[in-house]
Parts: sequence; C-alpha cells; structure tokens
Amino acid sequence: MKKLRLAWIYVCAVLISLFAVGPFLWMIATSLKPPGDIYSMPLNYLPSAINTGGYKAMLNPSADDNLNFVKWFYNTTVVSLLTTLFSIIISALGGYSMSRFRYRGRMAIGYLILITQMLPGSLLIIPLYIIMKEYQLLNSHIGLVIAYSTVAIPFCTWMLKGYFDSVSYSIDEAAMVDGASRLVTFIRIILPLTLPGLVVTAIFSFLTSWNEFLFAQTFLSDYGKWTLSVGIASFQGQYVVNWDYLMAGSVMTTLPIVVAFWALQKYLVSGMTAGAVK
Repeated sequence: MKKLRLAWIYVCAVLISLFAVGPFLWMIATSLKPPGDIYSMPLNYLPSAINTGGYKAMLNPSADDNLNFVKWFYNTTVVSLLTTLFSIIISALGGYSMSRFRYRGRMAIGYLILITQMLPGSLLIIPLYIIMKEYQLLNSHIGLVIAYSTVAIPFCTWMLKGYFDSVSYSIDEAAMVDGASRLVTFIRIILPLTLPGLVVTAIFSFLTSWNEFLFAQTFLSDYGKWTLSVGIASFQGQYVVNWDYLMAGSVMTTLPIVVAFWALQKYLVSGMTAGAVK
C-alpha cells in the first residue's frame, strides 16, 4: 500500500512537471522546425529536420534589417541590472527602518506602501508618462528604470522587512556595544545574515524588468532602445507571424533566467522561508 501511494505521488509529480514544462518544450521544438512543419496538419510535435535559421538571424543583425536582438538583449540587461540595484538599495534601507526603528506613522507608511501593490500597472502609465515628459525622460532607459523601480520597491521593502524581523535585535545591540555605528552594523552584519532574502528580492526585481512589456512599449519609441519584450513582439505582424524568429528569440530570452535560477537555487530555497518564521 505504501509503495502504491509512493508510485502515485511520483506519477502526479511527473504529470504536473510536464504540464509546467510543456509550453517551454513546445517553444524549443517550434524554434527548431522548418517553416513547413510549423503550419503542417496534423501537428508535428518534433521537427522533421533541425532548422537553426531563427537563432542565426537573432545573432546576426545584418541578416535582417528588422532584427537587432543583440542590442535589445544589451538594453534589457542594463535596464534590469539598474532596476535591481536601485530597488535593493532603497528597499533594504526602507525595510530596515520599518523593522528596527519606532517612530510615529511607521506602520501607516508601511501600509501605504503595501496599498500601492494593489494598483494595476496600467493605472500608472498615464501619470508616469506625464512626469517623464515633464522631466524629459521619455524614450530613455533611465526613465524606464524609474518606472520599473516604482513597481518593484514597495513589494521588495515589505519582503525585506520580514527578513530583517527574523534577525534578533540583540545582534544590533551587541555590534553597537562593540563600537559599530548603525550604518556599519547594517552593512557588515545584518545584510550578510539576510543574504538569501536579498537574493530572492533581487531576482524578483530583475524579473519584473526583464519580462515587462507595457511600460517599455509605451515609454520607448526608438528602435535601437527597445528591450527584448518589445523587440520580440514586433515579430508578430497583422498578417504574418515570423514563428521561427519569435520562438528562437523567446528561447534565448528565457535562457538567462533559467541559468540564474539554477545558479542561485540554494539561496532561493532558504530565502523563500527565511522571513516566514521569527
């Protein structure tokens, strides 16, 4: 009976995994199919021949005037890293303040920050557009970083507050008794103790900007300043969809995220539970 139950658990786990991984496997298979296989009926789940034309076109901008994947990849990387850096710095300071200091209006400010997470991103487009136009930040990566940071910082602040709460305040007191200032205690003692939480928060900030489409589509107009999400979406026209380009670009866009998750998985597991129990 125990073996049967264990076998049933494994079967369910495999089915759930296939359901989750299925779209990605289909994306990879489609990116390698010849054009004829993509529209064939009945469907060919596996490519009849390996076609790497989409990948070659992505990595060779001179092959097509409408392709600039390498530039889009660079733009997205810069915007995502800057968003992550700004979000972590501001969120860490804000979360530490809410966790360690007692001042009037502390929780009110915290709840106000939390309420901003209930607003859909589309609601912020018009006010952000007006502000960026006023300060001449439209069609610039700095403006896009600011827009992404406004979305990431509130969530990251509350997340890091939970991690800081899980660290005993006696550690701060011991460090300050030894002569460390509040800033030194924060940087050299508290931050290393909450490293898994910082990694999880950083990944959230990075993904927020890496996969975002609506803000990038609205605030960026120059072709050379597009991010990956906007550039790949341009492969889908009104009458024609370049599926080989679309799927090859999607695979290459997803690959860095998969590698990052694989490299940081030990921090992710501990970081997701570090702030759950004090």
